[in-house]
Amino acid sequence: MGRVKPGKPPRERLIRETREPVQPLPGWPESHVSAELTGDDEFECVVVTIHGVKHYVHASTARELQLMLEGSLKRYNDVCEEHGAPTV
Repeated sequence: MGRVKPGKPPRERLIRETREPVQPLPGWPESHVSAELTGDDEFECVVVTIHGVKHYVHASTARELQLMLEGSLKRYNDVCEEHGAPTV
């Protein structure tokens, strides 16, 4: 780590990864994830919050995320069906 200069604010550490808690938090699913439109004062259109970390994205990015999640969940359900496990 480098030298800290006097009077310089500390750098914010970026969160690169989050994981599900072992036990769901009270208020699931809203306590884990939410999505809503941003206000007129934001450049992006949608804010997705995952485990308390807010991600501001354009509507087109949100749509692509939706399509990717749908594809991944379909593949997940295919594997579950192969093994007789419940699907989501």
